[in-house]
Amino acid sequence: MSKRSRALGTYGSFKPRSKLKTRLGKTGKILLFFFLVYQFVSVFIISSFVVQSSSMEPGILQGQRLLTAPIVTGASLTLLNVRIPGLKEPERGDLVLVRPGNAVSLPWYILLADPVVRFITLQKKTIIPGIDQNWNIQIAVKRIIAMPGDTVKMIDFKFLVKPLDKTGYVLENNITSREYNLSVPAELPNIDPSIPFSGNMDEVILSDNQYFVANDNREMFYDSRFYGPVSRDNILGQVFLSYWPGVSFK
Repeated sequence: MSKRSRALGTYGSFKPRSKLKTRLGKTGKILLFFFLVYQFVSVFIISSFVVQSSSMEPGILQGQRLLTAPIVTGASLTLLNVRIPGLKEPERGDLVLVRPGNAVSLPWYILLADPVVRFITLQKKTIIPGIDQNWNIQIAVKRIIAMPGDTVKMIDFKFLVKPLDKTGYVLENNITSREYNLSVPAELPNIDPSIPFSGNMDEVILSDNQYFVANDNREMFYDSRFYGPVSRDNILGQVFLSYWPGVSFK
């Protein structure tokens, strides 16, 4: 084979590889761009969440998909330990996405890798351990019952709230403009009132930066009755829409 033929053969085999490399590079850049857009939107503006339990029934059902708005309450940058201020402060009656008081800190590599997994699987999968286990929940939907400075107690599965500037207690539904329905036992249990699932709770006084959050399904006590008030930094976003299935909620 002549030198000319060998040169052409070498050039002919090199050109397709260069085109393939160029295509892969462009595809990678496009995917990176969409991932960064997705990450920005989900961290700062809108994030989706799948309800993993029946703790918020009857208003929110297990398996229901919700949209939450970090921009309302303020975005939390966990890796940097930074919080971006929100549009408003949380209020009594708000449905919010929270990190429970007993949630364990996750390794940095899990926090970095999970957004990638959620992006690739269209938010159907996560590598955060325990996200659907009752005793190791990392993120959950709860309702704000009481705010910093409030005193709160429970009688027969209903909360009574005494704001800092008031002298008496007000039933939870009468101290918020939001309407919501509760699920309580048909027969009230006759057990020690000091036990969290007894339906009764002694007074809890909230200090600065503390919020008392609870389930609408009061038979499920994995809320502030169990792990105590949550800090402002652990309120991750306000729930504002159910996009599937079409079940309305307050």
